[in-house]
Amino acid sequence: MTADPPNRDAEAADDAEEALNWDTSSRDASYVEGPTPVVEKTVREKRAKAERGGRASTGSATETAAPVEASPVSSILLVTYGIVAGVFLLYAIGWFTTVRRDTYVDPNALGAIMWTLGQALAVAAAPVWFGAVFWLTRASKPITRLLWLLLGLVLLVPVPFVLGV
Repeated sequence: MTADPPNRDAEAADDAEEALNWDTSSRDASYVEGPTPVVEKTVREKRAKAERGGRASTGSATETAAPVEASPVSSILLVTYGIVAGVFLLYAIGWFTTVRRDTYVDPNALGAIMWTLGQALAVAAAPVWFGAVFWLTRASKPITRLLWLLLGLVLLVPVPFVLGV
């Protein structure tokens, strides 16, 4: 009896299939799984757990707990944040343009310093609002963050720039 010749088509199909397979972790000896992310529980989460009847420690304000999956942000939400960030950037540019056009002469040095400080704060207000909302609403729902951002969009409109004053 003669041995059957090797099936080259089957080997080529296996190679092609392996090239399309991204899951080589089970066969690769050098592959090491990374650490699972650990999210710190905030005081608000501890209080909610205590109200439900669980035990909450009275130690520090934040405590590293068992690994908790961080909820991913949807693509639509990320695009919305990007658009809002762009509008806040346009607001800062509008305030900067208004400040550059505006002249104020006060013989009193304190008045001139306060005027300059007010102009600098007007330019910085939009980026500071955007950053503060993201920092202060870390543990909040996305709708809460969006509402605060929309409130900032209404309050920080560069009115002198829009009206052409």
